[in-house]
Amino acid sequence: MKICRICGYQIPEGEFELLDDGWVCPWCGVGKEEFEDSAESMGGQDPLILLFRAMTVGLWKVLGKGSQAVTRKMGSVIAENINPGDDPLKSVTEYFIEHGFAASISRDAENILNVKNCMFYGFCRSLEDDGVLLSTCPYANTAAAALERSRGYRYRIKRKEGEHGHIIELSQISKK
Repeated sequence: MKICRICGYQIPEGEFELLDDGWVCPWCGVGKEEFEDSAESMGGQDPLILLFRAMTVGLWKVLGKGSQAVTRKMGSVIAENINPGDDPLKSVTEYFIEHGFAASISRDAENILNVKNCMFYGFCRSLEDDGVLLSTCPYANTAAAALERSRGYRYRIKRKEGEHGHIIELSQISKK
């Protein structure tokens, strides 16, 4: 089995060998060079990611949509460690790219972000498969928290499908 180092997408070894050199991961868009044998990937999951996933699924089962307060607080903790400057979304984007959480994050409009090659994509996708909403996304929650701190308004997170990642829309909803 070959596993994408970025998002965790899996493909059988025999199928992988038949892929063209220009093939990209259908989940995150990286090339074949980012895939490794499952034996090399320590089971394909970082233990901290497994712990965070278990905690998130557990919160969702107990609190449902109420667990969004917990995941937003996680984003707030990260946002407190980022200097928002004049452009809080740019600051959050630079932080996440600098720390290797995503390969690219671009703005499609004022508060619409296109996150590609995100290391959390497989994680968020597995949560969604279990019925947990995207509002658990670490990047989206940090971006929303940074906007809230900087602008004094609350923001709602909405996900749209993008090519090799998520498009995240942050909508201003009310004064804090």
